[in-house]
Amino acid sequence: MSDDAKMDRRHFLRSGLRAVCGVAVAGTVGALAARGGSDDLVWQIDPDRCVACGNCATACVLTPSAVKVVHEVPMCGFCDLCFGYFAEQRPGDTETAENLRCPTDAIVRNFIEEPYYEYLIDEPKCIGCAICVEGCRQYGNGSLSMQVRHDRCVNCNECAIAVHCPADAFVRVPSDDPYILRSERLEEEEEETVEPRRPSPGPEPARPAPAPEPDHIAPDEFAPSAGDEIHPEELDEFIEPEAPPAASDDAEDADDLLDMLGVDLL
Repeated sequence: MSDDAKMDRRHFLRSGLRAVCGVAVAGTVGALAARGGSDDLVWQIDPDRCVACGNCATACVLTPSAVKVVHEVPMCGFCDLCFGYFAEQRPGDTETAENLRCPTDAIVRNFIEEPYYEYLIDEPKCIGCAICVEGCRQYGNGSLSMQVRHDRCVNCNECAIAVHCPADAFVRVPSDDPYILRSERLEEEEEETVEPRRPSPGPEPARPAPAPEPDHIAPDEFAPSAGDEIHPEELDEFIEPEAPPAASDDAEDADDLLDMLGVDLL
């Protein structure tokens, strides 16, 4: 075979290899792009479904589990006798291992003021067993709950804990809002159930204007003022004399008739 034929063959193989590599790279980029859509969702525990079964501690692919206890401080009662911290059956109330609920001593108890205490989760010690969550729900207000911590979770395509969860509490949530907190849910529910504001009453109807008072009549300058003593002889100044009654026409006719008859009544 000539040297020119060998060069043409090598050129052909190189060109074909480049084309195959280009297709492979394009396919890989496309697969990664398609997978990127699933990365927008992450695994999380719905605290209202969780039954604190304990599978989070043993079923996770990580050791210790990526699921940790979260203490929602806005809901906490800061109880002196917290049953998320203390066991319900214990020989005493001292902070010793036989009286505590957590098997790894992952809850830190700090005194605030009588009778209030603060409770914090030491996450490196927490194994996700949910024993404290169960106690807080049974005897408290449920401020302790289980959550997948996404600074640890590898976001498996099929979460091993979700497969073993008896309550289907594992759900997919947006990665930009990866936590489900009961305190936020309760706050939203309270806002939705707030009684709507009553409409403000309309303007008060105008009252009718009072009737105008009669013009003041000035007293007669000659009339006596109140409190003045009046003598009988002074009444003539204020009482007009009555005119004598006028003679009636019938009386005049009677006098003329008597004169005609010549009758003298005297």
